[in-house]
Amino acid sequence: MGPQESETGSDKFRLLVKFSSNTPVFGCRMFPIVRVTRHQSFLQLEVPSHELTFSWYREQTSSSFDREKVRCSVHLDMLAKMQCEECVKLNLSVKGSYHCSNSCYVDAWEKHKVYHRYAAETVSETLSNNQQEVRNVKSYGPDKYWPESDFVVGSSSDKNEKVMEPDGKIWIKVGSSKSYAPTEHDIGHHLRLECAAVDCSMGTNITPVNITVTDPVIYPPAHPPRSTIKCVWKSWNSGLEAHSSSDLTFSVLSYNILAGIYAIGNRYSYCPEWALSWEYRMQNIINEIIEYDADILCLQEVQRDHFEDLLKPALAKCGYSVLYKTKTKEVYTPNQYTIDGCATFYRHDKFKEIVKYELEYDKSALPFVEALEPELKKAGCFRLLKDNVALVVILERVKNEECFDGNQPRICVANTHIHASEKFPDVKLFQVVSLINGLEKIANSKIPLLICGDLNSLPLSNPHSFVSKGILQSVPNKENDPLGVYQYLWPCPIYTLKSAYAWFFQSDGIEEQQRRKMDSETMEPIFTNFTSEFTGTLDYIFFTVNSLRLESVLELLDKEALGSGLPSPQWSSDHIALMGSFTFTLERSSYQGQRLLPCLPSPWRTAAAR
Repeated sequence: MGPQESETGSDKFRLLVKFSSNTPVFGCRMFPIVRVTRHQSFLQLEVPSHELTFSWYREQTSSSFDREKVRCSVHLDMLAKMQCEECVKLNLSVKGSYHCSNSCYVDAWEKHKVYHRYAAETVSETLSNNQQEVRNVKSYGPDKYWPESDFVVGSSSDKNEKVMEPDGKIWIKVGSSKSYAPTEHDIGHHLRLECAAVDCSMGTNITPVNITVTDPVIYPPAHPPRSTIKCVWKSWNSGLEAHSSSDLTFSVLSYNILAGIYAIGNRYSYCPEWALSWEYRMQNIINEIIEYDADILCLQEVQRDHFEDLLKPALAKCGYSVLYKTKTKEVYTPNQYTIDGCATFYRHDKFKEIVKYELEYDKSALPFVEALEPELKKAGCFRLLKDNVALVVILERVKNEECFDGNQPRICVANTHIHASEKFPDVKLFQVVSLINGLEKIANSKIPLLICGDLNSLPLSNPHSFVSKGILQSVPNKENDPLGVYQYLWPCPIYTLKSAYAWFFQSDGIEEQQRRKMDSETMEPIFTNFTSEFTGTLDYIFFTVNSLRLESVLELLDKEALGSGLPSPQWSSDHIALMGSFTFTLERSSYQGQRLLPCLPSPWRTAAAR
């Protein structure tokens, strides 16, 4: 039994409690894994219907709370002196709620106010009878502060229930739900979880109470903020009109967030165990995504249970709606079957969904496998029937002051994760060509196009060159296309697609500090994926240059400052996030043509907006 697992049992049944890490982290909710099992000699017995009860305690010590640990959410070099009351009430990201002064909080109030409104809408949907909570949010303003002498939550009142052990150690009760998020008052203290399985019919415990004690709660290091860098264009195609209205500018983030099912084993041994736990990584990634404040989010490797439990509800409170598409093959974990996929979030006050398309690459490969010679079909199934997917959505700008002959501009956003193994270059090319062939029909309808994702393909590889240039860098041969798949493809390139970061590299006025983070040959970032085994660029944002103008990109990270590799305590994925800001470039006659939605052939699946 590992250090994160404890076991108690009776003659017949055992209660096992396990944490993904025994080191709790401030602000990161802990989800214990609990199972009731049978003893070896009673395998024939049925486990009675039961409910689980949970009691969380904090160790009481003579030392006071170490306020030096908690930093301001805005000014990372300053100590926090206050916390936003409504962020706590609405269960928003706790790390974003701390401020170092009244003026710091006033400056941040406009963003707080927006998040409070989004979160209140979410609360009102699920707790429709709790209208007072929503009214309190609306009436709260920046003139109301908590005293600088104390924080808002985590009171350690003497009235709380206490437990005393035989050695005199005292534990104060802090929670009674299955999960618990350590507060600032827990920092430096051990936590204790008491869990019991109670027979539903008898009301008695079917196992003894399981007691699990954690290591002391730690305060995690903050990641350095990443700035956006504006593009400077000395010349611009005069045939395209780039509007300066903020209503016509939007930002898109692409991020492979590293699914928990892949963050295991010795692959990331350089990362501390607590920083590799999915509870910490997911909360840290959520905080990072919220900081970027993008209008559209294209996330890959989004694990289904983590999506439902944490990611979807957290981003709903920030005003995002979401579309989600899983891969086609589940993976067994020690506790359940699960799966990852692509999730596309968008701000529902800026965009609305018009139509959604889904592509399962294994289904698109079936006709090609069937066309192979009989002796090659088995190998064809093994190579081509991979479980990767693409999620495509056409979004329409929510009505704004600008008018396009009565129509609002639309944008097509494709989110994909291409097969990873370097042993299958033919599969990568096949999947990318299948995606582009479908999107070409959308591009012909004059709808601006964005392709975001992890292509698992290096710059100047055939998949990258086909998307960005409409050509192949090298002719497929028996070595990289053993089944001759390419001869069955009918590529339909979209010649106006360009890589956002490569396009930025060609803009004027780039500082040398940023230029050093780009590859002068490929004109792409030096890396977007960095581990002890691999460093290189696999992630991209492509856009149609004839309908969108690149305004800015998110600055890249300095490899030398990242240590042995990613993930790390500061950055919780082995990939880095990419982001670009774009403005619609308008040929006034084009938007009427966007009303006609293309019908994509099988195996594409189409679903109108809900």
